[in-house]
Amino acid sequence: MIFLYKTIINILFIIVLPFLPFIYLFSKKRRASLSLRLGYRTGLRQRQDGKKRIWVHALSLGEVISVLPFIKALKAKNKELDIVFTASTKTGFDMAEQLLLEENTRLIDQLGYFPFDLGYCVKKVIRQIEPDAVVIVETDLWPNFLYEMKKNKIPVILINARLSKRSLNGYLFFRKFSLTFFSYLSHIMAQTPLDKQRFHSLGINRTKISVVGNIKFDKELANIDEPKMAKLKARFGIQDRDRVWIAGSTHEGEEPIILDTFATLKKKIPNLKLILAPRDPKRSEKLIRQIPSHPYHPVLFSQLKPGIKNHDLIFIDRIGLLATSYAICDIAFIGGSMVPQGGHNPLEPAMFGKPVLFGPHMTDFLQISNLLVKENGACRVETASEMAVKLERILKSPALAAQMGEACYRFFAGNAGAVDRIINKMEDLNLV
Repeated sequence: MIFLYKTIINILFIIVLPFLPFIYLFSKKRRASLSLRLGYRTGLRQRQDGKKRIWVHALSLGEVISVLPFIKALKAKNKELDIVFTASTKTGFDMAEQLLLEENTRLIDQLGYFPFDLGYCVKKVIRQIEPDAVVIVETDLWPNFLYEMKKNKIPVILINARLSKRSLNGYLFFRKFSLTFFSYLSHIMAQTPLDKQRFHSLGINRTKISVVGNIKFDKELANIDEPKMAKLKARFGIQDRDRVWIAGSTHEGEEPIILDTFATLKKKIPNLKLILAPRDPKRSEKLIRQIPSHPYHPVLFSQLKPGIKNHDLIFIDRIGLLATSYAICDIAFIGGSMVPQGGHNPLEPAMFGKPVLFGPHMTDFLQISNLLVKENGACRVETASEMAVKLERILKSPALAAQMGEACYRFFAGNAGAVDRIINKMEDLNLV
């Protein structure tokens, strides 16, 4: 089966090959990573000192942010460990550079891009990195890559693993290939018993699957004291009397719903401010151009001037700011959930004890979102009108908002420990 896959992927690459120069010239995002993902000028260095080397890979922005506690724990466990980190997207790479390569707290030894799943690219990068083991975070599994690792006797483990019903059905459709594909993994560390059952239903031996929990619960609480909070509010032009709604990680199709809801609520709650953070911050400029006549003085965060407080609608156009900004809101809406995008991480506002709203499409965070609703920390809304009703009710009831926020925080704090369980399992497998 793997040879059929190799044949197909090579044919597809030959078809795409004539277009690569145009992609390089006209796509700034692809230009930053194209040659690196092909295995050229990666900057990755072979081992010189004989240290044990772990290759950790996270697909994109969300996975990079979530893996930070794991990297810290891995480094604390073995300070001599050589960690090479890769991401597949530019946003993920940039965030990894920001979080993991800080001058005073350097957590990794090298940073690079994950190779395209072509035999030549994969082999070239494997030779450059020479890992003793590979840790893949949550998703981004590729047949060629796993096959080459298996052939080179390099163990690959999947952590924070989840398997949605839709993905399961897709894998079951190609059951024989899927079983071969997943058999290349040395171990799977699943988030929930349901995820374990789904992986097992593909034919994977139960002994190769552990339930360890979700590393997103192990995110460190941001150290935001009163002076920092005041500074953050001042940066957004937030005054004490203002009520703040943050709509985070929104996708195309959601912003009109959110803006209409904001317009409705603004008539009833005049001191309401909306901070809107598109999943792709670059979309902020396009969105703000679409509402030039909006009465609420929309502004990009990058263009906010200190001391100006008349902006009721602020677009976050900078990566890495949203997670901290939840600290200053009264209520948060999680994007990617009113449109079928699977939703985003509701734990970011929950860790600050904030009430949470999301739409019906939270399949990527199904268990977390269901439990937050069950614990009365979050509300699921199906329509724009229902969103407006729920928001108004919570914003006008400080007692209800406090109860929901406390429930969210209890839920977040009570489910930590996945990182320790992963490290312990890696020890059992002689990987660290």
